[in-house]
Amino acid sequence: MVPQPRSADRELTTTAWLNAGGHMSLRVLRPALHTVVVEVTGEIDLSTARRLDEVLQSRIRSQVDDVVIDLSGVTFFSAAGLNSLLRAQLLADTAGAHLTVDAGRSRAVRRLFTLLPVDFDGVSNARPVR
Repeated sequence: MVPQPRSADRELTTTAWLNAGGHMSLRVLRPALHTVVVEVTGEIDLSTARRLDEVLQSRIRSQVDDVVIDLSGVTFFSAAGLNSLLRAQLLADTAGAHLTVDAGRSRAVRRLFTLLPVDFDGVSNARPVR
């Protein structure tokens, strides 16, 4: 039995960009039945990280096997964004899902990953699955 999406989930399963508040936009794609791609553009900071948390948590809890977080369009990435990714990794581990973080060409994300000793299981610089 597949759970019915909540209205917030239905709103986010889209190919259009959604303004998530502040200077961040999200787009959620389902390239395969048990795969979800969350594309993020703009700034991930204290004011936008909470919305990113909500989206990632709802997606990881929606019975998926693979979650790809595409950060290639991120122009600013704070410690609040890093905390969102760490929480997503813990939730994915608990749910038995594989989490991939794609920094792409985002200098902001790469800089923070270089400066801090972060060891995500699925950090990748490859393009996400489409």
